[in-house]
Amino acid sequence: MNKQKRRILFGLAALFTLGGCNSFIEKIDDGPTVIVEKEGKPLSIVFSHNINGETHPCGCRHHPLGGLPQVAGQIAKLQESSNVIYVDSGDLFFPSSVLPKSIIKSKTFAARNLAKGLSQIGLKYVTPGDQDFALGFDFLKEMAKENKFEFLVANLRDESFPHKKWVKIKNGALTVYLTGFVEPKILENEIMSHFLPASTALTAVFSEMKKDGLKENDPTTRLIVVSHAGIEYDEAMAKQFPQIDWVIGAHSQSFLREPNVVGKTKMGQVLSRNHYLGEIRLEADPKKDGYEIHEMRDEVAKLLADNPYYGFIDSHKEKLQSLQIEEQNEQFAGATTVRKFEPASSCLDCHSDQHKFWQETPHSVAFATLIKANEHFNTDCIKCHSVGLFDPRGYSKASEIVDFNDVSADQVEAHRKAYWAEVNKAFKNTGSIREMKKDELKKLSVTWQETDKKYGVAHNFANVQCMNCHDVHSEHPFSSNPVKLTDKQRAEKIKSSCLNCHDPDQSPEWYDKDEKGLARKLNEDRFQVHYKKVSCPTYSE
Repeated sequence: MNKQKRRILFGLAALFTLGGCNSFIEKIDDGPTVIVEKEGKPLSIVFSHNINGETHPCGCRHHPLGGLPQVAGQIAKLQESSNVIYVDSGDLFFPSSVLPKSIIKSKTFAARNLAKGLSQIGLKYVTPGDQDFALGFDFLKEMAKENKFEFLVANLRDESFPHKKWVKIKNGALTVYLTGFVEPKILENEIMSHFLPASTALTAVFSEMKKDGLKENDPTTRLIVVSHAGIEYDEAMAKQFPQIDWVIGAHSQSFLREPNVVGKTKMGQVLSRNHYLGEIRLEADPKKDGYEIHEMRDEVAKLLADNPYYGFIDSHKEKLQSLQIEEQNEQFAGATTVRKFEPASSCLDCHSDQHKFWQETPHSVAFATLIKANEHFNTDCIKCHSVGLFDPRGYSKASEIVDFNDVSADQVEAHRKAYWAEVNKAFKNTGSIREMKKDELKKLSVTWQETDKKYGVAHNFANVQCMNCHDVHSEHPFSSNPVKLTDKQRAEKIKSSCLNCHDPDQSPEWYDKDEKGLARKLNEDRFQVHYKKVSCPTYSE
């Protein structure tokens, strides 16, 4: 058994051990759940939202954030000093509220695995968001059956759907009342009708809590609402229901490094995709309640010894990749007669200075980043690490990012496998592509082009190439009517191409942060620094 398989098997087996970290909780009845802590620790409500179905970072960012191993490490660390209740405020399972049929298999698998992983880590309550209903109620019912977490929704009309309207958590002398809701107006029409207006439902729930023993201005109790509505709605709700102590929000993705306060109500939100976890630490004195944001960097995973989620992610990637290949094979068949993009190597004869410069940039071997991260069949990733994805002049299936001359149909798979084995070998012991020196990048780029020649590659669409930035006529350089752009038009066009991939999520260091700490507006000076690093020498005829 090889090392990777041993790692995967260990990881899957160890998941059930990690699930025992929450052994301090005990369900008392079948009504509103009562959880009693047994170890005398303070209580921390840990929260996430807008995870968008992501189990792990793609590997493109300079400082990757998020991922199940990181969340597991952070939760384990917090459990050393606190009793942790982990909640999610929605948009957990899917990247959007409508999924194209072409990716339903892979996105459904990813959602199921994400739910399984978070459940084993200790996710206790989920208030669903609009994106969570992408496959309707039936999928969510399956999630409730398959996992340990419960859905917390006060304003759901359908009593047959497995959920809690509110729960009660007892932690020593402290009692926490917890409820959640989703704002119906943000839902798709066919889903919206299943929900009551939030204010109507909350009024009823707060009345039930009051009968149960909730008292306003009682330092031994807290009222916490998990909301999927957006920050503006939460602020209005805090004015309508001033007895609320905390609102854990979502949907608007407002990054609140400090709680937003309306009256006595405090509000917390963090960023998407598990880049951060929020923590509300509840003390005996409500004035001392703490709020902290934990950044999910790679090293956080090491807070959990023998972290089983490394193996979990290895196994996840392997299965996900096979589904992505299957989907692409089902969706795209047949050939096109459109002339293909020419690879960067074809520009060498006329643009030798520019070609040599390109070889010394990370763009020339950018696809290797995905190979090293085992994401080279993920079309969400390869669109920015190649040229021509889903373009008639490019390719449609990840398996055909490289095609070959004079290889028979019965030999092409073996030929392709041998080709990629040689490419992989060249990058086996290399570090971060982004941090390589120019001579290292050029050596690898040259090696890759030599491999293309050796295996008779007709078109290689991998890596960020000349045609990612420049759009020339298909008959270039022999066109009788070439399209000519002014220097300003060319610069704006290339800039637009850059920002399609280097967006605030993938390249936050390019952007200025707003008052909420979110990367929003492009910093032109910083952009120009990065732009010049990859700008080819001026071409002269």
